[in-house]
Amino acid sequence: DIMASVGHYCNGIMTLSNLGIRLRYNSGAMVSCSGHNVRHGVTYTGDRIVWAWFIRDSLQNFVGTPRSLYATFIHVD
Repeated sequence: DIMASVGHYCNGIMTLSNLGIRLRYNSGAMVSCSGHNVRHGVTYTGDRIVWAWFIRDSLQNFVGTPRSLYATFIHVD
């Protein structure tokens, strides 16, 4: 997945918690990671918009990307 952040904000920090990584994530920043396997979150002060481009599940299945337990789901009737 690719995430691009824009807006009028400051102190943007993206946390990739299961990797133990914190990134400066100010306006104009772009980050690419597997959202299914990497837990991510953002803190900031101000107004922010994120544009996200997602990799289709079919592509991840084709290349054999494993999924962590928190990224799986069960259909409920």
